Amino acid sequence: MILSTPGRRLALVFGVGVFLVAFTLHLALRLPQLGFQLQVGDLISSQQGSIQLTALDLVEDPGAIEDFSELTSFYENQDLLSKILTATSVQVDREGNRHELSPRARHLSDLSVLFWTQVFVACGALIISGWIWAIRSRDLASTLFAISGLAVCLSALPSAIYTTREGGVPHGLFRLLAELNGATASLFGISMIALFLVYPIRLKHWKKLIVAETVILGAWTTLSVFKAFHSVTYLGLIMVTEMFLICLLISIQFFATSKDLLARASLTWLGLSVLVGAGAFIGLNTIPSMLDITPLSQGYAFLFFLIIYLGLAAGLTQYRLFEVGQWAFRLLFYAVGALLLALLDAALVFGVGMDRFPAMGVALLAVGFLYLPVRESIWSLFSRRKSMKLHESLEQALHVALAPSETQRSHRWEELIRKIFDPLEVEILETPCDQVELSRDGLTLKIPAVANTPSLRVSYPWSGRALFNKESKALARQIVALVSQAESSRKAYDRGVAEERRRMAQDLHDDVGARLLTGLHSADDKFRPLLQSAIAEIRSIVSGMTGENTSLSLLLADLRYEMRQRLTTVKIELDWPASVEDRPSLRLLDYRQQKALSSAVREVVSNVIRHSGASRLQVQVDEEDTVLRISLGDDGRGFSVSSLEQTNQGFGLSSLRRRLKDAGGTFRIESSDLGTLVVFEIPYQMS
Repeated sequence: MILSTPGRRLALVFGVGVFLVAFTLHLALRLPQLGFQLQVGDLISSQQGSIQLTALDLVEDPGAIEDFSELTSFYENQDLLSKILTATSVQVDREGNRHELSPRARHLSDLSVLFWTQVFVACGALIISGWIWAIRSRDLASTLFAISGLAVCLSALPSAIYTTREGGVPHGLFRLLAELNGATASLFGISMIALFLVYPIRLKHWKKLIVAETVILGAWTTLSVFKAFHSVTYLGLIMVTEMFLICLLISIQFFATSKDLLARASLTWLGLSVLVGAGAFIGLNTIPSMLDITPLSQGYAFLFFLIIYLGLAAGLTQYRLFEVGQWAFRLLFYAVGALLLALLDAALVFGVGMDRFPAMGVALLAVGFLYLPVRESIWSLFSRRKSMKLHESLEQALHVALAPSETQRSHRWEELIRKIFDPLEVEILETPCDQVELSRDGLTLKIPAVANTPSLRVSYPWSGRALFNKESKALARQIVALVSQAESSRKAYDRGVAEERRRMAQDLHDDVGARLLTGLHSADDKFRPLLQSAIAEIRSIVSGMTGENTSLSLLLADLRYEMRQRLTTVKIELDWPASVEDRPSLRLLDYRQQKALSSAVREVVSNVIRHSGASRLQVQVDEEDTVLRISLGDDGRGFSVSSLEQTNQGFGLSSLRRRLKDAGGTFRIESSDLGTLVVFEIPYQMS
């Protein structure tokens, strides 16, 4: 098919645009060029006749004329004026002075800025909307967008011809241009209403509503264009009604997209663009005309439509939606600032009676000193986001890097990310990323691994109220860099500490250990166990200082030997059957874990000897995945655990719990008349 590819569809759009602009230039260049500004009261005459101009004859846009008889008179006078100006010599009588004019054909250089402004708007609206349609021709929203762009083009081009006339325009041509301008202006509103019925979310009964609004507003527009019932069908009233319906649909879509961030972001582009662009056109041109107030020239008011089409294009293509918050904020606040400036200037000129230039200066100063400083505060109030200051970032980065373990470091890192972005979802990436990345149009931020933590995917920031943007990306990069730097500094510090520990461990082993070993050979049976225990402790401390892990099997074997020696002395039987400590194993404990476990076991044995009155102590060792469980049960008299915890005596429960908790373990105790059971659980790692 001829329109089967985007390139061909875009070529068609450009072709239509070139044809319409060329035809507009052809009609505009046929109008006479006077080089003289006509005024109310001028008497213009030539061989073709004469006419004295009234205020009605100099109305820029006939759409502002409500009365049918006045409109008929306007067109007749325009037709007569155009015939008079076809003569080679024309006389203009103004307050007793006669001016001789020689009308000539227009050249391109004669066309005013106002003319080219409207042509520029027409081409911009057509090309932007046509480009979106060419890419997504089967999408209903894009098609409605293209219809609205064509409507703006067909409204602006006729306006460019008759609003920049220096004299009259033939009756038939003028009426055709004015009716085309009015009809297509209403068509823009009809297509915008249909667009917000289907985008971002298709509302209920959207098909019936599109048909209904098209038929009703289309009929109303037809009656207005032909002035059938001019008191009811005034075109400005139709446009105000359409604007009201657009605002209503934007509000409905706002609530309908509450759970869809991408749709909400698109709506922000669309809604704010239309509200600012079309609202400014109606507020500065249409409504003043209805109230008999001098409006902004329709030609310049068309510039506001460019805001609409840039915003609509961005919304429909979802281009850089992660920046929608900043974009919307700036547009809204600058629009409000411009409105305040215009209102204050008008109040000073018409209310106070100041001259225009001093009034503008006072208005600029007032807006600059009063409005602009508070807009950031207003934004902060409504955005509900807190920016992290540099010293806070450094503090949080150090808090992550200085965590005592990888598990705690990962936990602190996730907490920091949640604190900064308040996301609804934080997930570990299966495939790690190398740098901070924005994805899914700002819904998701990927954060690389740092300080031995996993890569994260963070989604739906600020409790799902907004999207990530380039500032979020920069902040994430800053935090990652700070944590990486803090981690590098911590590793350098740890290397220095480890080196110093190795030196001290070497001294402890070579000096103190050697002397104890010498004493062991000369000690009697009473002191030999004490020296052996001291040597074992030194060996454990040296291993811990040098960062070496202790074999679980070796540690349990040492503990069983030590316990048997102590309990045999006081005639308490040790029941410790062969288990994991008697089998070769790759299970390892770091220094903190083995120290906590051995100290806890020794403390329990000491309490059994001193307080229990037991005759037997049973030990059971079990493995579960990566957790070691040691149970020690005696057949003593027992005690009240709750009272002992309150008085903090006897077993030193708080000390035991603290030791094991610091090593990642747990502690549990049960006691009755039949004896006492103490259970330790502590994690281990495989070599």
